[in-house]
Amino acid sequence: MNKKILTILAAAISLVSVSCQKDNTNLAVGEETRAVEVYAAETRTTIGYEASDVSRLEWQEGDRVAYITDVEGDTFKSAEMTKGADGWYFVSDVAKSATSIYVVYPVGDNVGKSLAEAKASLVAEVTQVAGEHFDGEMLPMFAAAALTSEKRIDVVYNVLASVVRFTVSGSGHDVESLRSVTLTTTESLVGDYTVDVTSGEVAFAGVANSIKVEYKSAAEAGEDVLLANEHNIYMVVPSQAFTGVKVVVETDVDTYTWSDGAMDLSHPERRLFRVALDLNTSEGAPVPVNRYFTPVTSTSEITDEGTYLIATKLGGKYYVTNNVPTNSSNYYWVTGVELPSDEFGVLHSDDAMNYTWSITNHDQGYMFYSANMEKQGTMGVYLISQGGTGAFSGESGNEGKAWYVTQDKLPSGDGALRAYWDIVPDGNGSATLYNLYDREVDGNVCYKYCTSCNYFTLCMENAPDKADVSILKLME
Repeated sequence: MNKKILTILAAAISLVSVSCQKDNTNLAVGEETRAVEVYAAETRTTIGYEASDVSRLEWQEGDRVAYITDVEGDTFKSAEMTKGADGWYFVSDVAKSATSIYVVYPVGDNVGKSLAEAKASLVAEVTQVAGEHFDGEMLPMFAAAALTSEKRIDVVYNVLASVVRFTVSGSGHDVESLRSVTLTTTESLVGDYTVDVTSGEVAFAGVANSIKVEYKSAAEAGEDVLLANEHNIYMVVPSQAFTGVKVVVETDVDTYTWSDGAMDLSHPERRLFRVALDLNTSEGAPVPVNRYFTPVTSTSEITDEGTYLIATKLGGKYYVTNNVPTNSSNYYWVTGVELPSDEFGVLHSDDAMNYTWSITNHDQGYMFYSANMEKQGTMGVYLISQGGTGAFSGESGNEGKAWYVTQDKLPSGDGALRAYWDIVPDGNGSATLYNLYDREVDGNVCYKYCTSCNYFTLCMENAPDKADVSILKLME
């Protein structure tokens, strides 16, 4: 992260929530009802990452949701999530005439309210006890799905906010006790999420632009808040871009400030952002540190919250995927752009950040997303393969243009695998990207660099004049 504010990226506030309500059955009088098992498709609640560098969202025992149908006069009821053989689900009691179901997490005070009255709130002041992990009830989610005649349905929970973990440390500050961390931005951080009953869309209405987390000791002597150890402070804020970022850390001895920062939390899949706050780098220019994008040599180094470049190394120079398409269609060549580098990799810079990608691991494979590549006036695209079958149209059937699509244009059905890739590092800084979609031809389809034409392309595995890529990860 940019050391000036450490390019502050996101924050953790609390959500007004009630975690131990009993199931409610306030259905309209005389309505004939049926039970529907509502399964959670992938998205979960608590972020689990303490034992690894991968941020996951995980349901936990005791998690409760609030749900409502489209039947006139229906109000929210609550239900507890249960872990079954096919995953996490809850049992809903719905009117037989219902055609849609809406789910809100956490329950909050929504039981008994209509959909138009429902809300999830991000608040301005939070108390966190030293040593506690992130509480999933701080992170609001919403889901909507059609009800069918089946007893089981699947819903996808859309996470509405982003989480930042501030790690506070400071060599030489061992006897100081951490008291609080405050985040302030130009845009709103505090407010309510509500649902538009006409469109079904969720909107955030902000009321304040500052969040403060008070840090309290769980030990009588208070030794657990001493800065002899690192401390993790969690905040939750809207998933959007912020400017005018300022972070203030208070201890029992002094106040430390980082200012004039920016953060972009608009990534559609990333939900956890980490920021290191070293007390020795606040109040003025931080100590310069050379940071690098370095080649990964194993898939164990590829983590969901990492920042990456897709590059190729030719003649000792790194060329990365450009962030400007060559035309306005879904498919095009992406030219290579040289970035400053040395024996350690590509030097981190504001310019290099314009070409970065995120790589997220899914059951089907890896997905590649560029937040800075423009597609027909819209920022943010996924790298996918061509559809169809057979050979490619270019270079004797060996080569074809890759596709770069926005989230709403991701393929589904039989072609869904076009969006998923396998990454095979060679252990020496290069890697082969195999697309998992079957074109029904001999040989694998790969994403490589055309050395004769200076562009990244989709091609058959053994196509001539093609170099494997390097996946470069930004290291702290």
